[in-house]
Amino acid sequence: MQEEKNKSKWNKKKVLAGVSVGLVFFVLVYFGVGFYFFRYALARGDKKVVKDNPNLPNSEVTQEDRDWPSSVAKRDEQIKSFDDLKLVGTSFFQPEPVKKWVIVVHGYSGNRSVMLRRARAFHEEGFNVLAVDCRGYGDSEGKYTTMGWLDRKDIVSWVTKLVTDSPESQIVLYGGSAGGAAVMMAAGEELPPNVKCVIEDCGYSSVWDEFSHQLWEKFHLPSFPVLNMANTVTKILGGFDLKEASAVEQLKKTKVPVMFIHGSEDKFVLPDMVHKVYDATPTEKELYIVPGAKHNCAFRIDQAEYMKRCLEFINKYI
Repeated sequence: MQEEKNKSKWNKKKVLAGVSVGLVFFVLVYFGVGFYFFRYALARGDKKVVKDNPNLPNSEVTQEDRDWPSSVAKRDEQIKSFDDLKLVGTSFFQPEPVKKWVIVVHGYSGNRSVMLRRARAFHEEGFNVLAVDCRGYGDSEGKYTTMGWLDRKDIVSWVTKLVTDSPESQIVLYGGSAGGAAVMMAAGEELPPNVKCVIEDCGYSSVWDEFSHQLWEKFHLPSFPVLNMANTVTKILGGFDLKEASAVEQLKKTKVPVMFIHGSEDKFVLPDMVHKVYDATPTEKELYIVPGAKHNCAFRIDQAEYMKRCLEFINKYI
């Protein structure tokens, strides 16, 4: 009898040991996979997802664009984010004082220099321009990018700076790709009346939607459970939840007019996404689909028409 009890206890210990090993293995795999994709997509530095990606364009910035800042009045800017990061930008001023401003926000794996051509285009149309480095990029601090989600609060901080410096300023928020998502997300925050409208170019409907698309494109993996693993690590290290980072949900709350621009041949941020964000917006809005344009290429396909459309939209509110 005693021998059977001892045997039973031994069997239970074996089962418990097996379960413990299994749990440890599961935790290691769960966090290992999550950490890999978190770093792959969000860690500061070169992003593998954009390297040699046929769905992404080469830089549109020319040497003439790079030389342009030396010919205009400009000033380096700096603010502190809500979580105490140094954020950096550059203001480009008109020769004579004007109230009109465009805040230009770059996309994934970029910085304010990649937006020089667009900053220049708005400046040549009579606007002061503030081009910013998002957190985790360029000269701004931050170990990780947040795909527009925490950047939305940073954009509000930049707006606050402009309004403090110039209480009568009239502000347009403009962003491309992840910058487009950032300005859409910012549009759902409480903004001062100085913000007159938002223009987004090829931003995604949500970070979850975009990561799901890229996960399948690059790895042929489903969002479940891989994104769930990455999201756990993102909440711990990145300080935000991928599921909350939704332009759709933010736009439902917006009080400002929004213009949506997207290329019909965009394979990086699918054109279906622009219809999601457009439909979610309760304010005055405009949709501009550019035939034949790939990701973030609508501007370069026909800059004159692009700017004409943007200015017509802006002039309704400024």
